[in-house]
Amino acid sequence: MGCPKRAIVVLLSFLGFLVLFGFRTVFTMVMVYVIKDNDNDGVTLFKECTINGTDYDLQLDWSVSTSQYFNTAYFVGYVITQLPGGFLAVRFSATKIFGGSIFKSGSCFVTLAFTMKYSRIIVFVIRFIQGFVEGVCQPAMSSIVSAWAPKSERARIVGLSYSGLYLSTSLASVVTGAATCYVSWHAGLFIYGILGIILSLVWFAVVYDSPEKNPHLSEKEQTIFEREGSKIKIASADVAKNIPWKSILTSLPVWALLLTNVTRSWVFATIVMEIPQYFADVFGLNIGFLTSFPPVLMAVFIIFGGVLMDELIKKEKISTTVGRKLSICIGFGSEAAIIIVLGFVKSYTVASILLVIGEGFAGFGIAGYKVNPVDLAPQYASVLAGLVTSGVFGAIVSTAIAGALRQKNAESWQKILVITGSVHLFAVIIYAIFGSGKQQEWAQPAYEKLVTAKSERKQTTYESTNEPFPDTSSQNGCVGLHIFK
Repeated sequence: MGCPKRAIVVLLSFLGFLVLFGFRTVFTMVMVYVIKDNDNDGVTLFKECTINGTDYDLQLDWSVSTSQYFNTAYFVGYVITQLPGGFLAVRFSATKIFGGSIFKSGSCFVTLAFTMKYSRIIVFVIRFIQGFVEGVCQPAMSSIVSAWAPKSERARIVGLSYSGLYLSTSLASVVTGAATCYVSWHAGLFIYGILGIILSLVWFAVVYDSPEKNPHLSEKEQTIFEREGSKIKIASADVAKNIPWKSILTSLPVWALLLTNVTRSWVFATIVMEIPQYFADVFGLNIGFLTSFPPVLMAVFIIFGGVLMDELIKKEKISTTVGRKLSICIGFGSEAAIIIVLGFVKSYTVASILLVIGEGFAGFGIAGYKVNPVDLAPQYASVLAGLVTSGVFGAIVSTAIAGALRQKNAESWQKILVITGSVHLFAVIIYAIFGSGKQQEWAQPAYEKLVTAKSERKQTTYESTNEPFPDTSSQNGCVGLHIFK
């Protein structure tokens, strides 16, 4: 019978995120190596590089701040296409958008390998383009999940797919470190760029927009999707035209989800960019291997949390709403509490253990909020995901506050961490009150809206001719349904 087609979609989604988000780490490590002002901390895992002083070596007379401008260009492009990416996934093929994102970014990486040494302007432009084309990937994935995830498997499919995102840093660090030291300065760019291009071509050949469009779907899988599929309409101009923007922007569950993403981005930026400095200022030490270990543990918890919640919901132990709230309260609530506690810890060992535990538990929360757009509006999940993911601006606020408050003492870090943890905890409470796992009324299948519209038009016609409108109260709206059919 072969492998279930939805399992193939999940595997390729996992690999897609593994490569897409690996691009960031690869570029950062290459920058650390080629800029003279750096001390090559990014490749210290490999002590003796064999390319030093050879034709495969490269040292650029750029400042460290230059690499920061490249990162800024990337994130500006990335943020710009979040919400438009959600719209595009409703208007055009979400699978083509996701695969195209991988192909274009991979092509940029290969181009970068040939051109980086000639001009920093070229690097700046290419990094902006990469951010721009990658910004559509997460909104597009929400549409893909809407089509390919049966209701009882949503959380696990999302967890398995997105776990590639969190494992990407660790894998890219090892691959790029070895390739840079023993092959050439741009080997990492070539490896990941070519992998991205190949993966995108496989994606285009294998992944269809919906189960109904896949001619190789087994009878068993067809039955599953008939029973538990979202039954969303294929992306088109008509679907895009009917996006209920007003309802989306005034929905409390959507705003609760957006706030959760803002504070999660805030915390994530603090952990990635500020926590290493916290360990240096407070304990006079660095966190070493801890920078790569939490994401691995987080990926495990994402998968475990997704499977656990799916099983509890499937067995009707809890509702979908309770499942999503439990995921976020357990995951992000624990993370928020641990961030606050870190401000008062006096031991390096205790702080390190708490950091690992907190980031591991965060996986529960990620398994909840990444799937929530599909719960709320299967047809418009990409739009919600694009809106929610734009909450990445929380990372900007995080770094600004840390920069304003930070001093080389424990007291300043106590303020930073208490503020960060408290804001995150506040968002968790708001989600616990206003969050939902139910499909919203404004996101019901389009045919119901058409039925209503036809009924309203018919009523208007009767009223305009002064004819009595037929009494259909006993028919429970069957007249409207009959007209539509």
